[in-house]
Order: sequence, then structure tokens, then C-alpha cells
Amino acid sequence: MENAAGGGRFNFAIATSPWLYDFFRGTGPETATLQIEVSPRRVLEAFGGDRYRYVRDLYAPASTPPVNQALVVVFEEIRESFNPDLILSYAQNRYIETVFHDKRHVFSEMAPLPRITGQSAFFFDPSGHQTANLLRKEASRLRNIILPKTDADEVLSLWQYNVRDRCIEAAKTRGLDQWLAGIREEGRPVALLAFQPPDWLTYEGAYETIPLDALLMRWLSDLPSEWLAVATYHPLWRLPPEMEAAIASEFPNFRSIPEELSVGASEPLLPFVEAVLTISSSVGMMGLLDGKCVLTYGRSMLDGLSARSPDELSTAPSLTPMQRAAVMAFLSNGYCHDVHDCLDRHGYMGDLWCRIINSKDPDSDCFDFSQWSPVMFGKLLGAVAT
Repeated sequence: MENAAGGGRFNFAIATSPWLYDFFRGTGPETATLQIEVSPRRVLEAFGGDRYRYVRDLYAPASTPPVNQALVVVFEEIRESFNPDLILSYAQNRYIETVFHDKRHVFSEMAPLPRITGQSAFFFDPSGHQTANLLRKEASRLRNIILPKTDADEVLSLWQYNVRDRCIEAAKTRGLDQWLAGIREEGRPVALLAFQPPDWLTYEGAYETIPLDALLMRWLSDLPSEWLAVATYHPLWRLPPEMEAAIASEFPNFRSIPEELSVGASEPLLPFVEAVLTISSSVGMMGLLDGKCVLTYGRSMLDGLSARSPDELSTAPSLTPMQRAAVMAFLSNGYCHDVHDCLDRHGYMGDLWCRIINSKDPDSDCFDFSQWSPVMFGKLLGAVAT
């Protein structure tokens, strides 16, 4: 944190569980950081110890009366004793927005960008994590941005060369393109069902608590009859091949990917399918940027730009080339930041935090493209030297 801030410009406080704080201390040198312990027992007591109910409450509308008084008390104590100028959170949390309603917030996570480029980035959103995220809240504004044609053509070319062509090459190298061609049936479009692990906050909070096999069967049932479906999973959590085979026997529109081809198959398959179904994932954003029809479930950062019902898969228009270019420009206009810049460049994050704290309107700053150029999107994809 000291290196990221630039040294001496900020006082830090970490509010987290005792176990996680000890873990952080073991990952780097000791820094003068105020520790504010948040008892997991206390924050779960209001929900009878049920973590799923706790997460759903974090995603509830901000106008919902507070249920988790333990979190309210902790945040009010932080406000009283530390009085932060900026609150950084890595998850949706309506209590932060309520207790610190007059303070500046930054919500962050890994950016929804392609991993196939080898680049990693964080997004930093001054408005919200999922439900109040600028991608969701300002979806209509994003759809109506008109870039100069030369800029739009350049970012679309960067996407084609650095992402789409790499996905196609990876699919051909691994034989995924041949497998998909073998299961296609003439005239039937293919939907990619991209799943997150069931214990992820967006799965439980933005959507609901449901086992992965049940969710797959629900989505297959909802899929229009003319569509075929293939499913991909996060490396940490996938269905056993035997269970996939049992589901395939019940749903004739489902095609399970052979186990030897299935790891990391989402991105390579993307150019070869017509639609993406997801809750909230980088594959969903990739689908939008690649011009696919994307259907999202629940209340996540992507649902303002995507279809809302399976019935819309064959009729809902995908983003136009100009809309795709506008989202690419937005993501690279100070919204997403290269991981190495954030962690290794002395003072990089401190400069960002200062701009947010001192800005009259951080949300509007994300839509000021006066200093933006396609080179910035290329850098985010690793297309130009840093």
C-alpha cells in the first residue's frame, strides 16, 4: 500500500476479519496500518450464521432498512475514529454506501477483460461494485457514445488482432473448433453457458443460492428449442463428467465438452458461438465486446448492456460496432488499470486515489474522453509497450 500510494501521502486502516488481517501481514513488510477487526461471528449472527443470507443482504437495494446492525456499528466506529476520505471495497456492500454516504468510495475487483492476452487489470468504480456499477447505471449513456470513426475502427482492430484472433488460434490448436463443428446441427445456433463457482458473491448475491447442476438444468429448460448449449466452468469448480452425461441424457439440446478439452475453453470457444449466458463474468463482457448476444441473470454490472430473457436470444440485437468501441474506450479511460501499474509503480494508486478524492464528480470523469486515445485500449490488452 505504501508503494502504491507513493509513501507518506495516506494513512491506512484495514477493516477485515482477524484471520484475513494476519494473512495480509504475512505477505509483505510491516507497515503502520490501523487494524479494525470485524468479527465474522457478529456479522453473521443477524442471519443465524447463514452466509448465503448475509451475502444476499449485501446486495439488497440501498433503500432496504439495515438488518446487519453489527456492520453498521463497525462502520460507524470507523467513521468516528478514523474518518476516512476514501473507502476501498472489493465486494458489493450496501452498508458502506449507507454509513459513508458523504464519502468517496472506490469499488474494485479483477477487470472483466480477456485472460487470453496474458494481461491482468483491476477495475476501480467510484459508483458501485455490481448493482450501482457505472457499466450498469450508465448503460444507456454508454450505448449512445459516438467516437470518431477512426478511433472506433482502431480499437475494434485491436480487439480483432489481440483477442479474437488469439481465441481462434487457441481453439484450433486444441481442437475445440473441430469438436464444436462436429456437434453443430444445421440451422441451430449455439449458446455458451459460462458458470462461476457457486460460492462466489456474484453467484449468491447478484443471482441466488442454487446448486450448479440445478442451475444448468434451469438454463437448459429456459433455452429456446432451436438453440444448442455448451457449458464451461471456472477451474476451481466444475460438474463431474458423469453428472454432465446424466444431464445431457435429459436435455437433448445440451452438448458436454470432453473433459480433456474443457479446461479454459470459454475464451477459445467464444468466436464460434452465437450467444453467451452468464451471471457476471469476464466471458460475458468478452461476448459483448465481440458482438455476441449476451444474456445475464440477476443484478450484475453487465445486465444493463445485455438481454434479460432467453426469449430474446434470437431477437435482441447485440451491441453495434460503435457501441462495442464505446465500451472499449470506457474500460480503458481510467476505469481499468494494469495490475503491474497498480502494484509496482511507486505512487500510481496514490495519484488515482487523490484524483477521486478531489474530483467534483468522479462518475463524470470516467466519461471524459478528451485525453483518451485508442493507444490506451491497446495498452490494456498488452498491444503496446508500457
